[in-house]
Amino acid sequence: MSTGPRPSTVAFADDERTATFVARSWAALAALGAGLVLLALGAEHVTAHPLVGAALLGVGAAELLWSLAAMRGPLPLPRTTLGVLLVGAVGWLLVAPAVGTLGAAELTAVGLQLLAAVLVAVASRTTTSAPAPAARSHPLGRLGLLAAGALAIAALTVPGLAATDAGAHAQPHGSHGLPGLPGLGGHAGHGG
Repeated sequence: MSTGPRPSTVAFADDERTATFVARSWAALAALGAGLVLLALGAEHVTAHPLVGAALLGVGAAELLWSLAAMRGPLPLPRTTLGVLLVGAVGWLLVAPAVGTLGAAELTAVGLQLLAAVLVAVASRTTTSAPAPAARSHPLGRLGLLAAGALAIAALTVPGLAATDAGAHAQPHGSHGLPGLPGLGGHAGHGG
């Protein structure tokens, strides 16, 4: 008989409240979406506005890395993260008009950063203010909450990415694939 702890196959802490899990995981998803949009915007601006482009690429990469750590749990560096998200959002709102752009992609990045900041604050508060729950939530329930958050954040992120130069140059759905094979993409206009 083993006396050591049993390995957990669940990706979240057993003592994490459902509200904290939702806030933490959705914050990670929002930061992931913001990071992707910021990387696309940084790539646009890196030649014409090198400092702005480099800042966008740096913040975007940091948000992507943070989102991966946050998905694993617990919430990493909540105060620092909150500051970076807020400074990044407000900073971009101030800088974007100076570089001649404040459109859907920029507003998406700012909105996702602000959403992530609010969720980080909620996750931090629920972590420190409440004791562990007496009953644990079911993993499938948490998976459903995670999927709902992923769908909601994707619905915000995709139009933002589409509004970038990278989105403008993306292949339309169904216009790439294996040429000459029906139903597998074929070239646009070639009946496949």
